[in-house]
Amino acid sequence: MTLFLVGFGLVVAAAIVPPVLPHGAARRSAFGALLVAGCGLTAAAAVVALAGARVIQLTWRSYLPGGDAVIGIDPLSAVFAIAVAVLGATNGIFGDADVRSGAHPERSTEANALYAVLVASLLLVVTAQSVVLFLTAWELMAISSFLLVIFDHGQADVRRAGWIYVVATHVSTLLLFAMFALWSGTARDMTFASLADAWAGMPNRSVILLLGLVAFGVKAGYVPLHFWLPPAHSASPSHVSALMSGVVIKTGIYGILRVLTLSGAPPAWFGWTVLVLGGISALLGVLWALAQHDVKRLLAYHSVENIGIIMLGIGIGALGGAYGYPALAILGYGAAVLHMVNHALFKSLLFMAAGAVYRRTHTRNIEELGGLARRMPWTFLMFFIGAVAIIGVPPLNGFVSEWLIYVGLYDAARTVGAMRLAIFAAPVLALVGGLALACFAKVTGVVFLGTARSARVAESSEVGSSYLIPQGVLAAACFAIGLLPALLATAIARVGAFVAGDPAWGSGGAGASIGTLRGPMLFAIALTAAIAVAALLRFALMRRRSIRRAPTWGCGYPEPTPRMQYTASSFASPLVSMFGAVSGVYEHRGATIFHSEPRDIVLDGVLVRAWARVEAAALRLRPIQQGRLHLYLVYVVAAVLSCLVYFVVAR
Repeated sequence: MTLFLVGFGLVVAAAIVPPVLPHGAARRSAFGALLVAGCGLTAAAAVVALAGARVIQLTWRSYLPGGDAVIGIDPLSAVFAIAVAVLGATNGIFGDADVRSGAHPERSTEANALYAVLVASLLLVVTAQSVVLFLTAWELMAISSFLLVIFDHGQADVRRAGWIYVVATHVSTLLLFAMFALWSGTARDMTFASLADAWAGMPNRSVILLLGLVAFGVKAGYVPLHFWLPPAHSASPSHVSALMSGVVIKTGIYGILRVLTLSGAPPAWFGWTVLVLGGISALLGVLWALAQHDVKRLLAYHSVENIGIIMLGIGIGALGGAYGYPALAILGYGAAVLHMVNHALFKSLLFMAAGAVYRRTHTRNIEELGGLARRMPWTFLMFFIGAVAIIGVPPLNGFVSEWLIYVGLYDAARTVGAMRLAIFAAPVLALVGGLALACFAKVTGVVFLGTARSARVAESSEVGSSYLIPQGVLAAACFAIGLLPALLATAIARVGAFVAGDPAWGSGGAGASIGTLRGPMLFAIALTAAIAVAALLRFALMRRRSIRRAPTWGCGYPEPTPRMQYTASSFASPLVSMFGAVSGVYEHRGATIFHSEPRDIVLDGVLVRAWARVEAAALRLRPIQQGRLHLYLVYVVAAVLSCLVYFVVAR
C-alpha cells in the first residue's frame, strides 16, 4: 500500500509543484516527470496486488460523521487503477504538448494542474472502500472534469456542453446519495465491508440495485443516459476527451461492478435489464456514430457503443450468478473487464490521433478533410491501428474481449431455462460489428485517403514526437494484448471471480472459466506472421519492378476535383437510411448538393423540448416575483396557514 500512496502523492504533486516553479521548461519537465512517476508507481502497486491475489487495505480512524476512511486495492480496484495510471501518463504527455501548441498556450500550467487533479481523483474513486471517501472522490472527479470540459469556454457550444455535463453528473451524485442512504440504514458503519454484511437483511434491495444502475449509468453513458457524453467529448481538449472516454465513463462501470461485489448474486431481472440496455446502447451507439460528421462526436458515440458491449458482458455475468452458473458468471464479468481495458487503450489512441489531425488542420469536420495519409503518415498509422482494434478484428485486442463475450452468449445458449434467451444478443453484437466496420471505413477513407478538400488541409504536416510517442505506447499495448491474450487469462479470471463472489478467486484456479485463450492467441500470431510475410514479399517484388506514377483515373473527366470524392454523408446514407427516424439523421437534398444533419434523439428530441416547456412555465410564474415586500409577506402568511390547515386535517 505504501507504493500506491507514494505514487498517488506524486500525482497530486504534479498538480501543485509546477505552478510554483519558473515559467518554461522547468514546469513542463516537472509535470511530466511527476505524473509519469506517480502513475508508474500506482500501476506497479496494482499489478503486485493483482498478481499476488491479495487485498491490501489502509484505514484512517475518524470520529466524524461517516466513520472511518478506508482505501484498498482488491482485484477489481487493481485493474481499474492500472487503466487509470496507463492512460493518465500517456494522455498527460500528449495533452501537455497539445495545449502548448493550441490557442491558449499561456494556460498550459492551469490545464496540467486540473488534469493531475482529475487523475488523482480517479485513482481515489477506484480504491476508496468507504462511502464518504468514495463520494468525496466522485465529486472531485466531477468538478475537475467539468473545468476541463469548459477549458475553451469562449465558445458557446463548449459552455453548453459543460452545463449539460455538470447537471448530468450531479444528478448521478444525488442518486448515489440516495442509494447509500438506503443501504447504510442498517449497517454498523459506512465502509463497504459493512454494507456487504448488511445486504442480506436489507428490505429494499431491488430499489438499491435500481438506483445504482441509474446513478452509475449516467456516468457510464449507456442509452438513454448518454445525452451528455457526445457534447462533452467533442468540446473537451483532445487528451481530456481521451481520458474521459478511456476511464472517466468507466467509473460508471466500476460502480455497477462494485455494487455487485457488495450485494452478491443479483436477481434475474437485474441481469436481463443490463443485457437489454447493453444491446440497445451498442446498436444505437454505433448507428449514431455512423451518422456523424464531427470526428470527435463520432468517437464519442462509439464510446456509447462500447459501453453497451461491456454491459453485455456484465449482463452475462449477472445472469450466470442469478441462475446458478458460476463459471458463466466469471466468464461474463471477466470479459466485461477485459473489454473495459481494451476500449480504454484503443479509444484513447483514436482520440489522440484525432487530436493530432485537429492540431494540424484546425477542423474536426470530416467533410473538410482528406488526403492526410501522405501528409501525416504516422498519425494515419496510429488511427488505423485504433480503428482495426475497435471493430474487433484480429490480431488486435478488441477481438479478444468481444470473442469472450460471444463465447459467453453461446455458453448461455447451452444452459436450461430462460437463460438460453441471452443468445439473441449475439446477432445484435454481430450487427454492431458490421456497422462499426462501415463507420471506420468511412472516417478512415474520407479523412486520410483521397485528396485534400481545402488548401488548409493540403498544407498540413506531421506532428512531433510528443504527440506520437504516447500514441505508440497505446498502439503497442493493443498489439500485445491481441497477440498474447493467454498471459492475461489468470488475471481476468481473478477479477471475474471476485465480482461473482467466488470464495476461491485468489487461488488462480478460476482461470479455467475464462479458458486458456490459446486459440485466439495462436490465430492472432499466425495471422500476424502471414501479414508480415506478405508485406515482405510485396516489398521485394516492388523493388525489382520499375514504378511509374500517374494521376488516378478520372472516370472520363479531364480534371477530377475533390468534389467527386465520397463525402461522409454520401458514404453513410445507404446504411443510415435503413433505420429510419431512429437514426436521428435529417437529409438535405438538392440539384447540386447532398448533406445530412445528425441530431441526438434523446437530447435534442426529448430533453431540450422538455426543458423549453419548463422554461416557458417558469416565465409564466415570473410575475409573482415583483420585488414588493408586502406581496412576499402575503405569500409567507398563506404558506403558514396552508400548513396549519394540513396539520389540523391530517390530525
